[in-house]
Amino acid sequence: MESVTLIRPVLVKVEVTESYKKAAVVELQEHVRRLETEIAHLDYQEKRLTAELERKNPGGGVTARRQLDQERGRRVESRQKLLGQLKEIGQLPPGSEVVYAKMESPVEVRVGDHWQNVLGLEIVLKDGIVAAIRQAPGTGDTAND
Repeated sequence: MESVTLIRPVLVKVEVTESYKKAAVVELQEHVRRLETEIAHLDYQEKRLTAELERKNPGGGVTARRQLDQERGRRVESRQKLLGQLKEIGQLPPGSEVVYAKMESPVEVRVGDHWQNVLGLEIVLKDGIVAAIRQAPGTGDTAND
């Protein structure tokens, strides 16, 4: 066998620009609003459910209330993380790179290939356009070694 196709990791990064920061802030704010709506809905459900269960079966709503509390807690935690990300975005210096996604791509490996060239790739986006495709740091181009 002279070659084999493998799957390698591809890290997609975004170069920080003002338009990226604005778009990221809008997206995160929308997620926060959605979570706040879900939290309010869970609060409403809990009040309604609690009153209904207390009428039908006093003390029977403990399990349901616990589940609603857990769901609410998860959403509150997610909201806090998003608010932290909003703060971080404001502090990102223009030109820096942030991880956007992790993907995979096939690569054909042949006898005689340098293993370092087979390892991970990075794709850098700038305002939605592919600005660079390069070897991931630490995998360096060693074809000339």
